[in-house]
Parts: sequence; C-alpha cells; structure tokens
Amino acid sequence: MWRLVVMLGAALFCANCRSVATAPPVIEARAVIQADGTVIEPAKASGGIKPDMRPIGFSRVQTTVPRGAVIAEAKFKPLTCYYNSKLHYDSDRKLLNAVAYNDIFYRVFDGHGYRVVGNPNALFETGQRDQPDFLAGASISNVSGDFCRHVDSWSGVPDGNLSGTLRVTVNWQIYDPLRRQVVWQRDVEGVFESKTPLPGDYDLFVQHAFADTANKVAADPSLRAMVSQSPQRETTAGDTGIAMPRRPLLRQTLSAQPIDRHIDQVRAATVLIEVGEGGHGSGFLISEDGLVLTNQHVVGGQRFVRVRLISGRTLIAEVLRRHEARDVALLKLEGSGYPMLPIRENPARVAEEVYAIGAPQMTTLAWTVTRGVVSAWRPARPPGQPYELIQADVPIHGGNSGGPLLDRQGNVVGIAVIGWASDSTQRNTSLNGFIPILDGLDKLGLDLTDSVPYERWRRGLVRN
Repeated sequence: MWRLVVMLGAALFCANCRSVATAPPVIEARAVIQADGTVIEPAKASGGIKPDMRPIGFSRVQTTVPRGAVIAEAKFKPLTCYYNSKLHYDSDRKLLNAVAYNDIFYRVFDGHGYRVVGNPNALFETGQRDQPDFLAGASISNVSGDFCRHVDSWSGVPDGNLSGTLRVTVNWQIYDPLRRQVVWQRDVEGVFESKTPLPGDYDLFVQHAFADTANKVAADPSLRAMVSQSPQRETTAGDTGIAMPRRPLLRQTLSAQPIDRHIDQVRAATVLIEVGEGGHGSGFLISEDGLVLTNQHVVGGQRFVRVRLISGRTLIAEVLRRHEARDVALLKLEGSGYPMLPIRENPARVAEEVYAIGAPQMTTLAWTVTRGVVSAWRPARPPGQPYELIQADVPIHGGNSGGPLLDRQGNVVGIAVIGWASDSTQRNTSLNGFIPILDGLDKLGLDLTDSVPYERWRRGLVRN
C-alpha cells in the first residue's frame, strides 16, 4: 500500500512523466576482443569475405531452462520501475523463436565472412547451390538478469518498456553431417545491457545476448580454421571454358569373363553416395587409390560426400573435379587397395547387351543389377542436349544416377545420367540415357595411359 501512496503522491509533481522507449540496436557482426587482447573485426569491415570458407548453416536453437524458472528480477524504483517481481520462463517459449534466431545467426556469421547457407531475407533461393558442410546448433542453458519494468508515473501501470542487463550461457555445437558427429563445441557467455527503455519483453534482451555469443563464436580462431577449406585442394574443374589440367588414369586389363561369373567383384567396385539429409546416388571406382566417378547432379555443390561400400563401410570422399554441363564428377577416397572397374575404350554397339548397377529409388536397394540392350546413340542437340548420349532400355530409376553401364564382361561403357518418364504416370519407360565413358573422362581431364607413363607421373617425374 505504501508504494501506491508514494507513487500517487509523486505523480502530482510529475503528471507527464513516463518512459520514452528507444529503438533497439541492430543485431549485426561486431568486433570481438579475444582473451589475449586481439581484436577480431567483422570480415566485411576488414577486407571482405574469405573465399576459402566452407558453407555452414544453422540447424536450430533450443533451451534447457526449465519451464517456470526465474530468469530475471525486476527492481522497484519510485516513479520509474514497477514493484519488485521475478520474471519466469513461461510456456510461450519465447526463447525459441526460430525465425529470429536464424536471422541472428545469418547476420552475425555472414558479417564475419562465413559462407552461410540459406539467407532468411531472400524471397527465392534459385541461385543457391551450396549445401552446408557444417551445421551450427545452440542450446541456451542459463538466463539471468536485472530489469526495470518502466511504468506510467500517473497510473503506476507498466508501460511495456524494459531496461536493464541480461546474461545468457549458450552451448554452441558444430555438427558435420558427413561424419555424423559434433566436431566443435563451446559454452559461451553473452551479455546485453540497455540503460534506456526498450519496447517489448525480455525476449528482446535474450536475443541480443544470444547475438553476443554468436559474435564470439564466429570470431573464434579455432572455428574459423576448421571451417576454412584446405589450401592443398585440387582445383575444381567445370564448364568454364578454361582448359582442365590433364591427369593420367591407369589403363586396366579388360575383363573377358561373363559378368555373371564375377558379379560379386563387379558390384564391390560400385558405391552408394549419400548427400545431405536423405539424398543419394550411385558411383563406381576407377582406380585402386580411390578415384570414384559419378554425376555432378548427385554431389551438387558439396565439397565432401559420404560414400558407402558394399561391405557397409562408410567413407568420406572429396569432390576433386566436376563438369556441370556434361554432368560428371570425380571423387577421391582416402587410402588404397580398392576394387575397380576396367574401362572399355571401344564404344558400345547398338543391340549390345548391357547391365546397370545402382541404388534405384532408395538406399536399401543399393547394388541392384539390371539388364537391357543399347537402343541407339543419340547425337548432341544443343542447347537442351549439348552432348551425345547412349540410349538403352536397361531399367534405371532415381538413385541410379552416376552408376556404371557395363558390357557383358563387366567393363564400363557408360555412366547413368537420365531417364525419360511418361508424362501421365511418371513411370520409367525404359528410355534411359548414359554418358559415354570416354567422353566423361575427357571432360574431367582424365587420360587413360599405360603403366610406365602412369608410374612416372605418380612419382613426380612427369607433371601434366
């Protein structure tokens, strides 16, 4: 009661006294002072975005703060602040406004020079080809603060404005979708203070304190080093009009055995390629040191993809080269001693029996073998079909892309790339297109060569 008397009495001298809210500050990348005193400036303010950053996206934010927990205290001040009270984390889940936190992540990390996937302010993503190599996630574990809930001095009723200080602790994690594991983790404290009244509720203060932690994470040297691309990466080739560096590929002895007599070895040289969350395609090994051929549209804009062998072992492959128009890509697995498929240099003949191996429709159908014949050679018809194709009726479906087309002895003659479906049923009609293998190799800058020149190149005596 006495507080009410004080406020009513004071109001006689200040009938028009009420808080005037100011616009909240803009959330953006800002300079961060490291523990050693080093100042990390935002990249866009200090020379632009680094070109060697691998793409990163934001997964989600969550909180482990219990419902009903006290997250701040509001202090009483005559004529200015409402009576003493506690602010509780309520059931409206204001801390988890996904749109707001996604925007915060984009603004801060983009400002620090990261290649952030998914601009929340873009109406369309038609030009976006990147898939994230890393996903960031944040868990708010603690919120505490001191507030003034400003009042209208005449009525004593809160006017909807707040000032004060709020602190948060956020557990930041960086997840590698390819390796399916968290590769970086930090608990980061953030703070936001406003001595002038701001409109809104405590969630505005939480978002600004969260942005403080995001700036600290984005400026962390260890994270920047991890997200930066390896400087020794081989130059990616593409349909740019620039000649691709030539690279020898060891010519293998062709198989003379019927494919059914060594089908297990043939299937073991094909792979399942997994991209992103749920996407997949096929591919095959062409060298014992882990070179894999597939389609460019299978790997998309990724630099790394998961490759699963028939044994069930999953490996990480780097995309070394790609040619978008010809729709071929060259991957590299670590290690050596892989089974491989020999490449036939004579073109497949019309009516010749051929086989396809791949993962039609779903990953559980990987290493499916189908059979058909070469139906025709289709010449290039630009602009829609800039290169020739092998037409065959061997059944393939979505997921077969990038898999091999084989002759009756298990030698590679083509690469699965397209299937034409009925407009009315969208069912495969056995009208399928394959890239001639030698053309695919040529577009990737690969030249079949015998063992002596290849060994000289491998040992560094000859550089092409």
